[in-house]
Amino acid sequence: MKKIRVAVLGTSHVHLRDHLAVIAQDPEAELVALHAGAPVTGATSLAAAQPSPPAEQALEHADAAVIASTTAEHQRLLELTSAAGVPTLMEKPLGTTALAAGRLTPLLATTPVPSTTAMFLRCAPALRRVRTLLAQGELGPVAHVHARFTHPGFLDDIFAGAAAWMLTREHGGTGGFADLGIHLIDLLGWLAPGRELQVRAAELTRRHGCTLDVGGLALLTWGASPVSLHAGWTSRPGGFLLRIEGEQATVEVGAHGTELSVATDRSGRIHSERHPPIRAGAALEAFLDHLRGRSRWEAPTPAEIESTARLLDTVETAVGGPADKNQLPGDGATF
Repeated sequence: MKKIRVAVLGTSHVHLRDHLAVIAQDPEAELVALHAGAPVTGATSLAAAQPSPPAEQALEHADAAVIASTTAEHQRLLELTSAAGVPTLMEKPLGTTALAAGRLTPLLATTPVPSTTAMFLRCAPALRRVRTLLAQGELGPVAHVHARFTHPGFLDDIFAGAAAWMLTREHGGTGGFADLGIHLIDLLGWLAPGRELQVRAAELTRRHGCTLDVGGLALLTWGASPVSLHAGWTSRPGGFLLRIEGEQATVEVGAHGTELSVATDRSGRIHSERHPPIRAGAALEAFLDHLRGRSRWEAPTPAEIESTARLLDTVETAVGGPADKNQLPGDGATF
């Protein structure tokens, strides 16, 4: 059995441990190199201290790569994996703005198996079930959607160590809302392909001493349906919630993706299901399976990655952020 040889480039991302665990637990994969990436002032690496080969050397014997660096390093590292012809799973966001992401998306299709970003909600069994229900029309016309993805990381000082770079634009930090909201926006686009997403308004939460937001709320439309998205780093205990209310039924996924319920409005019956929890490492598992010809997910396409980035730009614009101060919130980016 020929193993997939994986090089990990960068050790600054909070999901590094998840990626290393997936590789270690996969009998058909092996870690062939760990490149530490550029040092970040004031941060400590999540990786154990060990010699770090240059990125070019790390890719010499690799069949696949994972980029788990700061966002600021994405261009340099993706250019290297692209030149080497190595399929790559990159941590999100691809770039801190739609413009930055658009510069990199052409590099994603330069390998035999296209490279992509680690949008792990697409892999969650409960959310894949929701996608099926929507495709089958089981909910009827959608009346309202609420999605939440939060954790108490800012309160618990997780940004005081290896993840300190996430609080600075210099290294590619995007703030609490974009950090987790990117998953929710990508999720909605994937759940119902072709249904347009448009930002209507947003409000971000600030904390003294932090130059970036720590979370917030965005109001969107999803086709003709209103949507509220809540994402950030200051909710305790935090967690994941998706509730889609339809004219025929309502589906809700909670408890970190383990519980799914479908309620019908006439009978009042509630159908409940248990599923495996949402896991960050699931994206790498699916990516490696795709390399083996056992596809288990629909990976984000370059067009979807750019559309999600445009919507996040518009959220910042709606609150007077740096994306484009000449665009009015009502102009709305679309997915």
